[in-house]
Amino acid sequence: MQEEEERFVQIIKDSNRKLVILELLSNFFSHKDFVGVLIKTRIIHTLFENNKALDINKLELFHVQFTSSFIELFQKLKKAKEQQYLLISDEIYINEDIITKLKSEIDESGFAEKAKTHARNMSRKIEELYNMFATENEGFFSWNEIISFSDHVKQEYFREIALEEYEKIDFLNKKLYENKHVKFEKKLLGRLNILKFKIKFLCGLVCNNEVIEVFEFRDSNDKFIFIANEKAFYLLDDVLAKEINIAKNDSVKGEIITQLREKNSALTFELSTIKTSFPENVDEVLKEYLDKISSVDFVEDLQNVDEQTNILRTMLNINIK
Repeated sequence: MQEEEERFVQIIKDSNRKLVILELLSNFFSHKDFVGVLIKTRIIHTLFENNKALDINKLELFHVQFTSSFIELFQKLKKAKEQQYLLISDEIYINEDIITKLKSEIDESGFAEKAKTHARNMSRKIEELYNMFATENEGFFSWNEIISFSDHVKQEYFREIALEEYEKIDFLNKKLYENKHVKFEKKLLGRLNILKFKIKFLCGLVCNNEVIEVFEFRDSNDKFIFIANEKAFYLLDDVLAKEINIAKNDSVKGEIITQLREKNSALTFELSTIKTSFPENVDEVLKEYLDKISSVDFVEDLQNVDEQTNILRTMLNINIK
C-alpha cells in the first residue's frame, strides 16, 4: 500500500510539473486551442488526482504518449519564435536609430529656401541673357551662382533618371537663339519676356552626373528645362513632361526614412502576431490534438492507445522554422 501511495504521489507530482510547463507555453503563445489543451489536461489531471480508485498509471501513460510529445514540439517552436522575435526587435531598433540620425541630418526648410533663391537668381540671369540677345551685346556673363546651387544639392535632392529619359530631353530639335553663353529656344525666351521672367524652381534631375533643372512659370502651368552642361533652355511639352518624373524633389535621406518607417510598421505587425501564428502543419496538429484529448474516454480507453497510430508521433518530425 505504501509503495502504491508513493507511486501515486510521484505521478501526480510529475503531472503537476507538466501542467506548469503547459501553462507557461500557453501564456507565451496566447492561442485559443492551446488554452483548450491546457484546460483539458487539467481536467484529466484532476480526475485522477481526486479519484484514487482509478488506475494512476493511466495518467502517466497519457502524459508519456500525449503530453510529453506535445510539450517537446511547442518548446521547440517557442525557441524558434523567441529567436525570430529577437531578430525582428533588433531590426526595428536599428531602423529607428538610423531614422533618428537621418532626421537630424535633413534640412528640408533649408532646401526650400535655397530653391527659391535659385529661382530668383535664374530669373535675373535669364533677363540678363535676354537683354544680350536684344542688344546683340555678348559682354561678360557668369554662371557661377546658377551652377553653385546644383553642385551643393544635387547629391541629396536631385532625382536620378535613366539615360533613355535624359536623351529624350537632350536631343530636342528647336529653333534657337544662341551666343557664346547660352542656347535658348526662341519661343521660350519670348514667353519669358512677356511674363516678366517670373519663374519658380520645380525640380532637379541627374543622369550620369549631367544636371537638368525644371522650372515653371509663376502665372501659368507651362514648364521649361535648363540643361546645365549645355547651358541650354527649352520648353517642356506636355507629352515629355508625362514621360519623366518631374515631381517635387525629396531628400534622398527623407526617402530612406519613409522606407524604413514602412518597413518598421510591417515588422511591428509581424511582431504582434509572431506568437499566435503557427506554421500550417503545426496548427493542424494542435487542432487535431485538442480534438483527440477532448474525445477520449480516459477511464476506458487510455490503456488502449495504439502508440503506432498516435497522431503525436509526427510532432517531433515537424520542421520548425
